[in-house]
Amino acid sequence: MRYLCDVCERLAPPASFRVELGVLVMTCARCGNESRARPEEALQGAVTQAQEPVPPLQQRLTPVPVLKVVALRPSDEQVRGAAAVARSEDPFAVPPGFCPKCIAARREGAESCASCGLVYANFIPEEQRPSEALQAAWLAVLGRWDDRDAHDRLLSLAVGRGELAMAGRLYRIRLAQAPEDLYAQRGRDEVVRLASASPVGFAPKAQGGLSSRTQLVAAILLFLFLLVSALLIFRQFRLMFGRP
Repeated sequence: MRYLCDVCERLAPPASFRVELGVLVMTCARCGNESRARPEEALQGAVTQAQEPVPPLQQRLTPVPVLKVVALRPSDEQVRGAAAVARSEDPFAVPPGFCPKCIAARREGAESCASCGLVYANFIPEEQRPSEALQAAWLAVLGRWDDRDAHDRLLSLAVGRGELAMAGRLYRIRLAQAPEDLYAQRGRDEVVRLASASPVGFAPKAQGGLSSRTQLVAAILLFLFLLVSALLIFRQFRLMFGRP
């Protein structure tokens, strides 16, 4: 099987392929780009030729049939449906039936998540809230959901702010709301790819304000302790040598 990569425009067999939710995902052997596609009925001509007798010379000259693929893009109805969902639901809230932390499916009657171990009663929503900058960027993307450049700008912002993991969470929330959303699938896959290329950008951004203040207070207390200890030692020496 050969296909045309939409990035390097090379017609060649894929380096690897897999099926996700009924969608064929092929990895280009040259540039590593992943293309999502569905098989088109392109081998019908080859089957017809196989049913008819072909002279030996023509058999040697007959080219190998190439499997055509057509990139899957959401229809206008899917795009309008995605916008309607974004307007009707809180875009930062995890839908019912999913773990509020890792967004895995919740087991009925379970008190904790089997994937991340979270006890649902102890969940604090503020701990999983994106920054104001990322919230504004996500709302802008929801308004232009079919614009790939808008998704790329969101991911660039997330990498720069160290919030790539939070961007992945937003795409997983979107997939929980609309599992067949191809743009959300692409965003999730891009987060994984960027995290693999730059693990530092995937780590949550550390909150250094409280830690720095604590270190400063500890340093001041240590200095005062050493100063008092030095004065006491000096006074002890004066008493030992008979000086008042």
